[in-house]
Amino acid sequence: MRMIHARLSSPIEIDYVKNVDPQVNDQHVRRLPPGSLVINATGMGKDTPGSPITDAAEFPEGGFAWELNYRGDLQFLRQALSQVESRGLHVHDGWRYFIHGWAAVMEEVFELRIDDDRLARLAALSEAERPARS
Repeated sequence: MRMIHARLSSPIEIDYVKNVDPQVNDQHVRRLPPGSLVINATGMGKDTPGSPITDAAEFPEGGFAWELNYRGDLQFLRQALSQVESRGLHVHDGWRYFIHGWAAVMEEVFELRIDDDRLARLAALSEAERPARS
């Protein structure tokens, strides 16, 4: 993530936090200004059960929560979804991210180009296989 951000030369301030204590992570999330983006890029919820935050975490008002995982218990996703109304939170799960990655591999393996229209069709077709969102 840092390398991608560096290549963009974006003026947007990004704090990268690596911490294993969910209660400390709750404090970090609680201190974020309105409109901030919180990403679960840990693998928790997919590779291992759980979430990097507790159910007591309070997302930023009008903020964004992005769960990079696309399968598993997706606890972070559920925590974010529970605050959509109360915090005006915008929540995105990792399913579309997964579809984009899968399409990139298909382009490479089969030496083809998947344009935006094809990608949209693949995403629509994949919905039947999508894990249920709680």
